[in-house]
Amino acid sequence: MNEVILTLAIGAAAALYSSVGHGGASAYIALLTLAGKLRPEVAATILLMNIVVSSQAWFRFRQSGHFDAPLAGTLLLFSAPAAFVGGMIATSSRFFMILVGIALLLAALRLILPDPRSRAIQRPTGSALWLLSAVIGISLGLLAGLTGVGGGIYLGPILILLGWQDAKATAGISAAFIAVNSVTGLIGRFVRGSFIDWTLLPLIFAVLVGGFVGARWGAKHATPITVRRLLGIVLAIAGVKLLSQ
Repeated sequence: MNEVILTLAIGAAAALYSSVGHGGASAYIALLTLAGKLRPEVAATILLMNIVVSSQAWFRFRQSGHFDAPLAGTLLLFSAPAAFVGGMIATSSRFFMILVGIALLLAALRLILPDPRSRAIQRPTGSALWLLSAVIGISLGLLAGLTGVGGGIYLGPILILLGWQDAKATAGISAAFIAVNSVTGLIGRFVRGSFIDWTLLPLIFAVLVGGFVGARWGAKHATPITVRRLLGIVLAIAGVKLLSQ
């Protein structure tokens, strides 16, 4: 995969993921893997790309009225510190590849399986909400920090399957979840000496443009299920490749 094709593919992935409130880190990891450019050192740059895209999606969905601030705040209260801790933990190259491979396969499963949108919106309150939010937030926050993935691609299906929010509000919450966790995860990586790989600046610019287009479109239109399933296949191939190395 040459540089031009990689840049265009990254930009397209940013547009598609931002249209459903995601940052696209899983897709960037998959594409960089297929291009032979994935290594632990680029995790900080992927988090920056995640922030650029998810923050735009957060703004657009919130602007359109698709954002549950109390639920997002409860989840982030637990996930943001966990993402910081995960970002500070240094992993070996092989362990990093295994973690990312598993994360990609889980993401692929989410994208390929049918989208359960018919459930009624109903979530727990009081101590039950806080307990479940703590479990979900800490688990996904640690995963976000360790692997350089914002965690929203896993949060989205959890919220929908639990019936806590509809698809549009879930997109807004996921975008906020990804943006904040990516920031704290990035800070954690900076603390342990990681840095932004500015040789990937064209990719950062591509996600800026792609994220703008996708977030603007996605806040007012339905999710393209077929495209998400195709992206799921790409993620599955990359995940298997990483686990088999």
